[in-house]
This record gives sequence, structure tokens and C-alpha cells, in this order.
Amino acid sequence: MKTNPFALQDHIDLLLAYPNQKHVIHPALTDVQQLSIKEEILRLLRLANREPVPVEAELVRVIHNPTYWEEQLVLEAGEQVKIPITVLVPKGTPPFKPILVFHGHEPGAAYVLGHYPDAETEQINLALDNNYAQALAEAGYLVCVVEQRGLGQRLTAQVEDRGYPCSCRHLSFAYLLLGRTLLGERCWDGMCALNYLQTRADVQAGVMGCTGHSGGGATALWLAVMAERITAVVVSGYFSAFKDSILAMRHCECNYIPGILSLGEMGALTAAIAPRPLCMIQGQQDTIFPLAAAQAQYKIVAEAYAQNGSPEACQLSVHAGGHAYHIPTSLAWFESWL
Repeated sequence: MKTNPFALQDHIDLLLAYPNQKHVIHPALTDVQQLSIKEEILRLLRLANREPVPVEAELVRVIHNPTYWEEQLVLEAGEQVKIPITVLVPKGTPPFKPILVFHGHEPGAAYVLGHYPDAETEQINLALDNNYAQALAEAGYLVCVVEQRGLGQRLTAQVEDRGYPCSCRHLSFAYLLLGRTLLGERCWDGMCALNYLQTRADVQAGVMGCTGHSGGGATALWLAVMAERITAVVVSGYFSAFKDSILAMRHCECNYIPGILSLGEMGALTAAIAPRPLCMIQGQQDTIFPLAAAQAQYKIVAEAYAQNGSPEACQLSVHAGGHAYHIPTSLAWFESWL
């Protein structure tokens, strides 16, 4: 069969094999290198020098659950943006250790809260441990779930049907033309939620957990790189290599950060979280964020933690399933480190 001399896959493979990266492999990150990575990520996500928004929260509704209260609130994010958040408050004695939670690509925040439209949907999601916000609240944590832009109630006039309403494509390209990124705006919402949580009298000061799965794992990881207020993080179904995941197959447009590979692969950049406790959950059968690539990138992260004197504060936890969360691992990690 005749080879097409104009095909471009070899060109892309060449660029990915020999990228001009600032942070390729650095097992022993200095404070200056860590600061540099954080500043670069803030720049690429278009969040550098953005002025904080005064904390304004409106309580809309309170729902009773057997072991916790479910508070539905609206936060101001500036620029006529309102953030729907749900805070799960244990029925115990405050203060409580807080955990910020981000959901993935699904019909908004409801599923991680354990709310499903029918028995079949509930069975599917519980089998994937996708009620992780509910599980963390039942374990006694104060949990704040942020509904992510482009999903749930946070849609534009352009909505795709992906089995759920989704405006990720429209928002991703609109922000791109405006010199922003959708992932950056999601992290901004996370920063607004962090600011709010730190004003609550029932939140324990000095600690802050963060977790998410898939698209929520992406927000959790990059927010943790930038925000040192996050003291323990669990990233599920996202950590891998860019070239083996979002560049190897079709993924949602919200995953792409222009210029990110000029800094380094995912492992090299994730290492900037050290020495703060970091657990990455991966499924053996995950086909969209492959385990082999995650294991290869994890070696870089693990060495950074070892050189930092905290090898036990980093973990790649592998479960036997596919693209799914793993509640027992998450609960154990926060019990140990938060």
C-alpha cells in the first residue's frame, strides 16, 4: 500500500517525542521550581493576577438527610457568573474537616450527591462509586460540591446531547477565543468555593481536602497545583499522560490547555503538589486514561515526593474496575492525611 507523503501523524509524533519542555523530569523539585510551575499553570489557565471576588453566598434551600444536612447555596464568581454549590453538613459537633468535590461529565452535581432519577441509574452509578460526595459526608466530613461549568444547570444557549445536556464545546471555544480556558474557569469556581468555605464557622481551619473523578479529577488536580490551601487531594480517573489519553483518542474539549506540553508531561507538573498528600485512583480497565501511562508518569511524581522526604504522602491506587471512583481508597486517604 502506497504511503501518503503528506500525512501528519509522524510530525505530531515527532513533536510529542521531543517537546521543548521547561519541566521534563525533575525528581527533586526546589521551592523555586515548584513556584515556577504553579505560576506557569496559573498563566496557562488564564488565572494569573485575577482579582478575588468578595465572598457572597445565598442559602437557597436546606434538605434533611439521616446523617447530614444538605445546604443548597449560590456563590458569586464575578462577571455575572453564579455558582450553584451544595454543602453537606454532618449532624455532629463542629468544626468539621472540609472536602471540596468536583463531579465529572454527567447531568450536574446530583449523581455524586447520591441523587438519581430512577433505580437503574442509581444502580449503575453506585456500582461505579459515583456517590462519593455522599459517602464522604456520611463519614463525617463537611463536603462542598461545585457544579461545573458546561454541565447541569450551567449551560449556554448551545447545548449538545451527550446522553446528558452539555455546553463544554461552546464554552471551551468561546473561552479560547477570549484568551481563557474552560478548565481555568472551573478552577476559578473552585477558588471561590475555597474562599467561601474558609468563612464558615463550622469548618476546621488549616485543613482542606479536594477530590473529583474524570473531568472532576482534572479540576481537582490543577486546582491543587495552584492552591496550597488544599492540604490533601484525591484525583480519580484522570492522572495519566497527555499523549496517551487526551491526545490518543477523542476527549471532551474541556480537557485541553493551550501550551501545557511546553511545560511538561502530567507527571512532571503534578509533582509540584509535593509534599502535600496526593492519592491518584486508577482503574485497571480504564480505556480513556490508560493505566500503563499513569504508572509511567507516577514514577516521576513518586520520586519527587521521595526526594522531598515524604514518600508515604504519594500513592497510585489501582482498583480492578474501569473508569470509576473508589470510595474505600478515598476514605482511607482522607482519614490518614486530612
